[in-house]
Amino acid sequence: MDNYNSYNSKTEKRIPAPPKTFTLTITEKECYLIIRSLDLYSRIWIGQYDRINDFSIYETSDFVKKDSRVHILFQKVRNLMIPSLVSWGDYTSCSLGIWSDETNIKAINAYDIQQRLRYEISWFKKPEGDISVFFDRPWIRGSIGDFTVFCDRAEEGINVVLYLSIEQLTAIQTSLEVYRFLINRNIYDAFKYYTSNEEVLTLTKELSTIYKRYNYLTFSSDRNYGEKIYNDLDNSTSVLLKRIKKTVIEMVYVDYIRINIPPANSFIPTEEILKILDQPFEHFRKSRRKVLPDNVLKLPGAGFLTRMYGKEHSTTDYLLVWYDEKNRTEYYFAGEDYVLKHGGRLDLPEDIRKYIRVKCNRDGIR
Repeated sequence: MDNYNSYNSKTEKRIPAPPKTFTLTITEKECYLIIRSLDLYSRIWIGQYDRINDFSIYETSDFVKKDSRVHILFQKVRNLMIPSLVSWGDYTSCSLGIWSDETNIKAINAYDIQQRLRYEISWFKKPEGDISVFFDRPWIRGSIGDFTVFCDRAEEGINVVLYLSIEQLTAIQTSLEVYRFLINRNIYDAFKYYTSNEEVLTLTKELSTIYKRYNYLTFSSDRNYGEKIYNDLDNSTSVLLKRIKKTVIEMVYVDYIRINIPPANSFIPTEEILKILDQPFEHFRKSRRKVLPDNVLKLPGAGFLTRMYGKEHSTTDYLLVWYDEKNRTEYYFAGEDYVLKHGGRLDLPEDIRKYIRVKCNRDGIR
């Protein structure tokens, strides 16, 4: 049984919708299609053109060997589109970062939407959480803001409701249009969304001609493998684009937004918090710190939860730490760091606070 079946009709609330909020209701499959299109749309902005070959539709896995011009042409395109990377090397090995100062704001906006979608559907399907990037709290850095997603059970998977501004809806539409052109090996029309530079468009026109020479991907056990994937992707993208365009044309706004409320303790089982509090100091790594960091939740007699940063913990939220104020020493759980996931917030559910109070035998959380 899927974990998200633990959600029921009472695990939601409604809040007033901002003015001119659109709703877009999609299936689970369509949600993942949008996530993929947003991802590819952003990656092209930062120069990762090799990801265009990730569809597994055409015989392009060894395209450099089949036609070295593909590699040469894409390299020329990136040199023109992102001249700061010319000295950095091959387009298949380096690119801009998604939050680079040079990255186009459209790429960042698309990535923001992608983050929110993958985060909400992941927590709905797996309310106990996980450590993959899909469960990390979205870091919204773009210019069109965040939005709300409501997930609900359906006969075939999940229904996902997106509450969007016109700017967010347009960003999704644009990414799907680019995605469809790329499915159809039309590099030229796809790159019209990125530039009006005639030299770049001339190069992409040549790329389109080369790509269209490739056959569908086949296997001895399935001669129609690539063609079936193409037909499914092309049809799904077309249907979704028509629904989005209809939504924009009809301009139907909503008055309220539905919000999922996950089950209590969804990010950490109660028995695990008790086990970690049972560990004596000798089972922890030690680290000197003169003062406590800012914005931490202190656990009296035990420790605090701290937001993790840096390369080693780039995909985690919080680390449980014991702190001895007398000798100013932190005690980290030995071996694999113990991480608490809770949607990017420092507050804990009341039932977990209660267990910590009882375990620590102290009065409340300071």
